[in-house]
Amino acid sequence: MAKKPSTKTHSGIDEIPDDVLQPDAVHDGPDGQNSPGFPSWAFFRQRMDRFTTAWLFLTRVPLPGWWNAPMAGEMSPLGDDKGADMVPLAATVRAWPVVGFLLGAGVGLVLWVGAQLGLPPLGAAILALIAGVGLTGALHEDGLADTADGFGGGTTKAKKLAIMKDSQIGTYGVLALILAVAFKAAILAGFGDPAVAAAALIGAHVLSRAVMPLMMVLMKPARRGGLGRGAGVPERDDAVIGAILGVLLTFLVVGLGPGLLAAVLAVAAAAAVGWLALRHIGGFTGDVLGAAQQVAEAVVLAGLAVALSNVVSR
Repeated sequence: MAKKPSTKTHSGIDEIPDDVLQPDAVHDGPDGQNSPGFPSWAFFRQRMDRFTTAWLFLTRVPLPGWWNAPMAGEMSPLGDDKGADMVPLAATVRAWPVVGFLLGAGVGLVLWVGAQLGLPPLGAAILALIAGVGLTGALHEDGLADTADGFGGGTTKAKKLAIMKDSQIGTYGVLALILAVAFKAAILAGFGDPAVAAAALIGAHVLSRAVMPLMMVLMKPARRGGLGRGAGVPERDDAVIGAILGVLLTFLVVGLGPGLLAAVLAVAAAAAVGWLALRHIGGFTGDVLGAAQQVAEAVVLAGLAVALSNVVSR
C-alpha cells in the first residue's frame, strides 16, 4: 500500500498518516503473521514514542535503552529512526495523566514505606515530597516560583515576563515554594492511613497533569518564544481524552465520590491560575503551566483529605 502524504493540523503539527494511526483490517498477530483484530506494530510504536516523549519531558527518570529502540528493520511511526526525539510535545498530552499516575505511585510508595519504617506522619510526608522533587527535577516547582516572582514583582506585562524568564528566584518565589510545600506536607501528615495518603497523592499527581493540556487549548501563549509556544497547541480531542483518562484513573484509586470532587477542584485550581495569567500576562507560559500543576496538586490533596475524612487522623 502506498504511504499517504502527511498533512498539517491547525497547530502546524504533522499528522501521522491514517494507515499508521488507525489499524487496517488485517494486522500482525502475536505469531508475526497477518491476523485480523490485532493492532499493527506501528500502532503500538507510535504510542510508545509519545509516552516516551511525555515521560522524558515531565520526569528526570531515564528509560532503559531497549524501551524506545526500533526493532531491526523497523521505522518509527513518525517516519524516522530516532524514536521519541521527533514527537512534538503537544502530541503527547494523552500520556500526561499516565505519567502522573506513575509518578504518584512512586512518591506514594515512598510515603507508605517511610510510615512502615516508623517515621512520624510529617516525616513520611516530607520524604515523599522530596522524592517527587527528585523524580521531576523540580520542573513544576520552578514554574510556581517563577510565576509568583513575575506576577508579584512586575508592574507591566513585559517586566513580568522578563522576571519569569530570569533564572534567579526572588522573595515571592521563595514564599510560594515554602507555603506550597508546607501546605502539602501538613495535609499528607493529616491522613490517618498512609495507604490512603498514598492514594490521594496518586490522584493529585494524575489530575494536576490532566488539566494542563486543557489550559494549552483554551489559552494562548503569552510570549512569542519559550515553551508555551514551542510545545505547540494540542488537538482539542487529545486534551479532552487526556482529562477524561485522568478522571478515570483517579476514580480507580480513590473512588467515585472523592474522585469527582478532586476533578472539580483540579479544574477550578487550573482555572484560577489561568485567570491570573490572563490578567497579568495575557496568556500562558511553561511557568504558568507548572504553577497550575502545583496549585492543582495542593488543592486536590486538600479536597481528598476532606472527602476521605473517615481516615484522617485526630
